[in-house]
Amino acid sequence: MDDVLGPVTRTSSTMEALEQQLDRVKTSDSGLSQERSELEALIAQTDKAADGLKPRIGAAKVQLDQLGPPPKENEAAEAPQIAAERTRLTAIVSTLDGALKSTELVRVKATQLMSRVQQMRHGLFAANLFERSGSPLLPDIWRQIGADYPDAARQLQAVFGTWRAIVVSKPSAAALAAGLAIGVFAALWLLIRRPLARLMPENSAVPQTYTARAAAATMAAPLFALPGVAAAGVLYYGALTSDLIYSRVAALALDLFQGALLVFVVAALARAILEPRRPAWRLVNLADAPSRSLLGSVIAIAVVYAADDVLKDTISLLILPLPFSVVLSLITSLAFAALLLRVVATPFVPAKLVSPPVEAEATASEAPLRVSRLRPRWLKLPLLAVAIAIVGAAFTGYIALSRFAAGQVVITGSAVVLVILLHLAIETVERAIISPATLLGGWLAEGLRVEKPQRRLLARTISVVLHLLLATFALPGLLLAWGFSLGDVMTGLSSAMFGFQIGPLRVSLVRILAAAGLFLGLLFATRLLQRWLQSGMLRPDKMDPGIGNSIHQGIGYAGFSLAALAAISAGGIDITNLAIVAGALSVGIGFGLQSIVNNFVSGLILLVERPIKVGDWIVLRGGGEGHVRSISVRSTEIETFDRSSLIVPNSELISNVVTNWTHRNALGRVAIKVNASYKSDPEQVLQVLRDVAKASPLAMQQPPPAVSFDNLGPDALEFSILVVVADINKAGDVKTQLRTAVHKAFAANGIEFPTPERDVYLRDLDGVKVLIARVLEERARQGTQNAPQTVDGTSKPN
Repeated sequence: MDDVLGPVTRTSSTMEALEQQLDRVKTSDSGLSQERSELEALIAQTDKAADGLKPRIGAAKVQLDQLGPPPKENEAAEAPQIAAERTRLTAIVSTLDGALKSTELVRVKATQLMSRVQQMRHGLFAANLFERSGSPLLPDIWRQIGADYPDAARQLQAVFGTWRAIVVSKPSAAALAAGLAIGVFAALWLLIRRPLARLMPENSAVPQTYTARAAAATMAAPLFALPGVAAAGVLYYGALTSDLIYSRVAALALDLFQGALLVFVVAALARAILEPRRPAWRLVNLADAPSRSLLGSVIAIAVVYAADDVLKDTISLLILPLPFSVVLSLITSLAFAALLLRVVATPFVPAKLVSPPVEAEATASEAPLRVSRLRPRWLKLPLLAVAIAIVGAAFTGYIALSRFAAGQVVITGSAVVLVILLHLAIETVERAIISPATLLGGWLAEGLRVEKPQRRLLARTISVVLHLLLATFALPGLLLAWGFSLGDVMTGLSSAMFGFQIGPLRVSLVRILAAAGLFLGLLFATRLLQRWLQSGMLRPDKMDPGIGNSIHQGIGYAGFSLAALAAISAGGIDITNLAIVAGALSVGIGFGLQSIVNNFVSGLILLVERPIKVGDWIVLRGGGEGHVRSISVRSTEIETFDRSSLIVPNSELISNVVTNWTHRNALGRVAIKVNASYKSDPEQVLQVLRDVAKASPLAMQQPPPAVSFDNLGPDALEFSILVVVADINKAGDVKTQLRTAVHKAFAANGIEFPTPERDVYLRDLDGVKVLIARVLEERARQGTQNAPQTVDGTSKPN
């Protein structure tokens, strides 16, 4: 018991000590930061203690439940051993439950105290940021600098003189560190030339696609930064291990190293985007001159920021008076603002608008292209405002605010550019998955036979996951640049990654990403299994297509269900809760989604019972006819004989009568009708038809063909030929062949086809009389008109 209750006691005493410590460190940011770290450790301890208590409480309650309820007053007393055990277990449950509540109370107090610490730290940050010192425009500042300058010079000489003496006393170590740094820089610079030439050929005059330029810029940026970063690291750690840096200047040396890293990284990012020597690979639409100007300005801004950071720490190292910081802030702010104004003043001339050199004979009316210096305004107007704010803050004495604004331009700008490059890289990966022309897309399309819709879905899912990871790591960096402490950022990141409570549900980004990855992995494995089976044992030459389709669809549905359940479980959601929710929604689903559920169940019946299979020739009750091409859980696709697709709900195929010509096998009977004239001999006709049926190459002889004399028709003798064919799908070819053979056989044997004789039944005699009278009258009229005329105009008798 002590191993469980001991941590609870320690957490309570630690909480009391931290509450007393807060009053002593409330004015120190470093002290508050330490207080916050200790509170976070305390919360972790309480969680661990609670996790140890809960299983023991549950085990004791289970044992207590096994004893049953205690006997009532009018019932017989239980055995002494049982009563003693009940008392012991009740005491254990009570003690552990009290310890658990005490632990939860300590956790609540620690959380509240950490919130107070965070508010104090934010207040200190705001107070320091807007703290106003003397303005550099005041003469007192400059007089104090003049008075303190000799002491500052002596301190500077003492510190750096000592450092110089240490370096001079170890010439071999200093030369080795410098030589290694130069050698590493030169070797890496030569080493990256070939990959850069392949990524971005300098002789390429045709502008590349945006995807190609984005991919090249994303891969080229690390290569550009590699030589400088590696050389700075070799120089710093070489000097550190060789004892060329003594303790007093260790922080300053670290600032120099970090400043060099910042300059090299910013220069690499800017060069990858602007590319002054490779216009065809430039990621922005700018001409050569503004690209070179912007690249120089960006590198200069990074150098000024790094120099300001080093000089600020130098002033702190030498313990110089406040006026030195004021003047330093003024100088760096003016330099920073001047560089920002240079960026604003640079005309962003698009590369596509740059005209070729004009000849000397060009007319004076051809004016040069002019672009407004304030365009694009969404970029240059904020930069102009920041430059003015930096200078204004420096002149009015807000040193911290001026430096903070300058730092945000450099750090936040670099972070945003890096995030944009990584975003473009993710989009490049997404396009590479979709396009079959790429190596990855070709492997998915040809090797695994993943269709384009599935590749597009896979690409979008991977893009979403990668963007979530990018946001997960980009946001903490931006928060650090905006003044948040590392502890705050790590606490927020830990809560987002490893879980935070929303009521009874614990949300964890890690679990969500793991669930998404597990779902995609299992689904991808299912698709691979389906492809492997479809190209192997489920091939039409090895297995019936209908059975193969049912197995293929069943594996797909089973894999999807397994992936969904595994992902839900990995995401921290209790499946039993889903069952409860599903039961609660069953009534609504039954009414609102009745048709969909009906079709779903009918689809499962079709796949399991298989009254209709893929490839079957079916005839629907409404008149639709064709071959079954696919059976899904909602509907069935039928390809008609005119190559149109008929989508039929599965419930229609289950509840209605459907004629399936190929249900059991492809055998089928074909019947054709043959008529002969009454002049023919029936026995001769029957024999001729038997010979034609036996001689047919498409008709099966087992069972043998049959010929029948069906009827004495009104116009002809009616016969039938009945033959069995191996594939009913070829019934049309069989009928055509038999009819052609019958026609030839009748002609060869002198058998005539009937000519219909239509008798006239004079059932309406009155009508016939009227019709005859009209005909005679019309003939008389025509005879009168055609008779020859006499001189007096009368008709001449015939």
